[in-house]
Formats: sequence, C-alpha cells, structure tokens
Amino acid sequence: MSFHWPVLLWTLLIVPLTLAALLRADRRRARRGGYADPELMGSVVRRAPSARDRWIVALQLLALTLLLVAAARPVAAPPLPTNQAATVIALDSSKSMLADDVSPNRFEAARKLAIEFVKDAPRSARLGLISFSDVASLLVTPTTDHAKVLDALAKVEPGDNTSLTAAVVGSVRLLPGRHGARAPAALDPAAQASTPPTTAPAPAKLDAAPGAVLILSDGVGNLSSNPRLSQEQALTLAARFARDNAVTIDAVPFGQDGGAITRLNGQDYFVPYSPQNLERLSELSGGDTVMPGDAKAVRRLARKLGTRIRWVPHSMEVSGLLSAVAVALLLIAGGLGLTAHRRVP
Repeated sequence: MSFHWPVLLWTLLIVPLTLAALLRADRRRARRGGYADPELMGSVVRRAPSARDRWIVALQLLALTLLLVAAARPVAAPPLPTNQAATVIALDSSKSMLADDVSPNRFEAARKLAIEFVKDAPRSARLGLISFSDVASLLVTPTTDHAKVLDALAKVEPGDNTSLTAAVVGSVRLLPGRHGARAPAALDPAAQASTPPTTAPAPAKLDAAPGAVLILSDGVGNLSSNPRLSQEQALTLAARFARDNAVTIDAVPFGQDGGAITRLNGQDYFVPYSPQNLERLSELSGGDTVMPGDAKAVRRLARKLGTRIRWVPHSMEVSGLLSAVAVALLLIAGGLGLTAHRRVP
C-alpha cells in the first residue's frame, strides 16, 4: 500500500496519546473517590468499566485510526477479475480477394464478417486490426474502443500480393506483451543466412495473457519473405511462432473450391482458393477454422476470443472505503452506548 500524502501518517500518534489520556483520567478518578463521603460514594465514583464500555472505546479508537489513515489518501492494488482478451483481426486485402466467387467479392464478404465479429465480441474485449497484402499494415492497436476498429475496417483498400507469414508475425507482435517477440530468422526479410533454419527458436517465457489472431483470407499466399522456404515450411514456422508466444490462430476462408475466373483491370485472371493454408495455421497453433456461412460458429468464435479473465492488480484509492468503515464503527459504538447508558458516548 502507498499513500498520496504520507506525511499525514504522523497524525496517528494521536491514537496512543488519546488512549494514554483516557487511562490517566480513569486512574485519577479512582484516587479521588477515596476522599468522598461513603454515603455519596455511588454518586462520586464511577463504577468499574464493563466489557461493553471497553468495546465502545475500542470501536471509537479504531474509527479514529481509520479516519487518520484515510486522511493520508492510501492507494491499494487489489487483484480484480479483468478481461485480458486481446484479438487481432488480420484482413486479407490482396488482389486475389477481389474474386467474385463470393458475393459481392471475397474482400467485401470478409470485411462484412469482420464487422459482425467486432459487434458480437464482448465490449470489454481488446481488438486490434491489421490488413495484409505485400506487407502487414497496422491499422488499430488492441483497444476496447470497438468503434475505432469499425471505422478502420471501413477504410481498408485492396492491395497487391499476399504474404500470410507477414500477417501472422505482424499480428503476434501487435498483441500485448509480445511487441519484442523474435520471429524465426527464416521469416525475417533481413535474414542473410545461406541455409535458413526450418525450426522456430526456443519460446521465450511470457508473462502475458493468451492472445488470438483471426485471419480472414482466401488462403492464397504468393509472396514469401524467404524464397528458400517452401510455402508449407513458411506456414509451419509462422504457426509455431504464434504457438510459442501463447497465440492461437483462428481462420475464416473465403472462396469457392476450384477458384474463380475474375476480371481485373480489363483482363481475366484465374484466382485460386487455398483454405488448406489457413487450416494448417489453425491446426498447428491450436486454433479453429470456421466457414463464413456458419453464422453460429462465427458468433461462438467471437465470444470465445472475446473473454479471457485474469486476476490483475488495479491501483485504487481506498480513503473513501476507510472513511465509510470508520463511520460504521462510530454508529455501532453509538448504538452500544444508547443501550448501556441511554446516551451516545
């Protein structure tokens, strides 16, 4: 416990001084009683304090102590149940998401589902947002201001290529407690190793609540940070990086089996659909893959990702609480006085 005004704690000396004064007064009254007329003794000498009288004095002194402590404005940090949920929504904004095999197209369908997810999530959940194409772009850091996330979703524009590994690494690093998480060197664009490792580094010890990433994509990954790695190797490293940092990856794939022929910039292109890439990320990280047409499953996903309760210390001033307890003690003491002596002590 700390205090805003610790110097006022010196006023606690009033309590022992008051107690000493009360004891001294009782002794003086007892000595003076010996000089009184025996017939008037009952009127002059007070009877010995009863157990109830001692309780009254004790309650009054305790109330005084609490009021003096409250004057110093104490601050406590009790552990309180707090929603530590943090989820990053990773929205695929690559050109492949403009395929119209999903009405009106994959991108708009994914955006609509992201909006529904935000609206279904508990208000206390912290939600973040990135969009990814060639690179992952931070749009909103995890916050309980869901209106900010919805506003950013409305402004996302399609880009070019798709890097699923950049989406995973960027999302994990955006979650609370993981900003300095070290990704495998093979996923780092600056890595210059001639033979990149195919396993993730040993996980660091984290003191962070579990986090989650929700990827909304068609699963098509056509851009790699390291051409020496196959798509499968890169996704495996990304999933293990998430898992080692206590992050699960949930995914919602958009598209139709077999892909689609879509006209972009006046030309027809074949746009593939690769849900198996998203399924691999989810499976290796301990998450789920949910189909966008399953509305109930999507709502369950929002509730699951939106509530992770932990006991977290919260600093709060308790002077008001101490004052309230002191007043209650004084009322009890007053009630005891009325029943014992028909007067308030």
